[in-house]
Amino acid sequence: MWTREKESVLVESLADAVAHHRPPVSDEEADVYRLSAQLLKTRHRSAAEFLDASARQFYEQAAAVPRSFPQVVSDGLVADVPRLRQLLEKRMNGVRSW
Repeated sequence: MWTREKESVLVESLADAVAHHRPPVSDEEADVYRLSAQLLKTRHRSAAEFLDASARQFYEQAAAVPRSFPQVVSDGLVADVPRLRQLLEKRMNGVRSW
């Protein structure tokens, strides 16, 4: 079940990954990095560039094929793309509340 707690964990994990330059450790995480990069590229270019480059490097090293963005949602990795964008942008601006 997708909950606000799960959203919060996802957003904090992504913010931590950007802050500490932590690469993805699974196909699923790389897919979320890549989608998040697209959501952040307008207002948070450096974070988006890191997430996208990390995901691409993971795919190359793991010989994995990235999911399409609709598949990331249908597979349940992200429940609500506009909401994820809003939460990520707030978090990248330093806001830690809903």
